[in-house]
Amino acid sequence: MSDLAGDLEHLDLIVLTFPRFSDGRAYSQARLLRRMGFRGDLRAEGDILRDQLRAMHRAGFDSFAIDDALTAERLARDWRGIIGEFRHAYQPSWRGPEPILRLRHRRAAA
Repeated sequence: MSDLAGDLEHLDLIVLTFPRFSDGRAYSQARLLRRMGFRGDLRAEGDILRDQLRAMHRAGFDSFAIDDALTAERLARDWRGIIGEFRHAYQPSWRGPEPILRLRHRRAAA
């Protein structure tokens, strides 16, 4: 992954694969790419479930290429709503919302 650092500014798209929905390595790779400064389209492809879309978005993914055609059609229609289903999160992420524990600490300190 660090081999890409010097080339990230020249790339518009990086595709990371989820060979099985239970394989989470691409989440870590996405977060690393964002921390390294990649600002282009980060696409998740493969065995993707509805329940994963919010976590993928928070990890830095912008788009999805889903293996199953019926799932892909349904999720393409609903993915923005899926991502916004929950207002709070417990884990920090590349993009918001801010973790609820930080919010609680900030409110307690005010």
